[in-house]
Amino acid sequence: MLGIRAALALVGCAIVCSGCSALLAADPTPVPGAAATLTRSSRTPIPTPVRTAAALTSASPVASRVAVALQSPTAANRDVTDEEVSQVQQQLQRSLDSANLSGIESLLLDHVSLSTSEGGQVMDAAGAASWLRDHAGHGIQVTRVDRSTQAVMLEAQTEGWPTQPPLEQGQVNFGLRRYDANGREDEDKGDWKVDVVTAL
Repeated sequence: MLGIRAALALVGCAIVCSGCSALLAADPTPVPGAAATLTRSSRTPIPTPVRTAAALTSASPVASRVAVALQSPTAANRDVTDEEVSQVQQQLQRSLDSANLSGIESLLLDHVSLSTSEGGQVMDAAGAASWLRDHAGHGIQVTRVDRSTQAVMLEAQTEGWPTQPPLEQGQVNFGLRRYDANGREDEDKGDWKVDVVTAL
């Protein structure tokens, strides 16, 4: 009788252990409908939120001016001409050719977002010009000016800056957008102004 009880106990233990090992297996328990839900979600486009100028007015004037430009209908329809690109490149190169970056202030917006390997900050035009002069040297060249496909903006890449912290690669990029005399973005009639400086 004792032998039968021991045998039944061993069989019961074996059944419980095999159930536990199934629960601890690497494969997760399938959730009913999970595959169908995953397939539907991969085929359903995620709507992109529409951002308007009204949404940006709640931000500070400085933050809204140096924020990344969001695509708008006018930005998508406004073509930047080759002549505009050439004028910006020549004006920036003239300023970088002079020992003290003469005229750089005229290219800067009243507040500029500066990004370096040490972090980022927003500076007024005088502070940004001073920073650029402190880090400039001879032989700086505008190597290219690219148009954005998302907004009315240009990015000018320059090389030849002295490689001293925070400039690790000797490169400074300038982001430019069109602004009116009051510092408001004006994609059609504004002047090209640097609102972002990225030091690499």
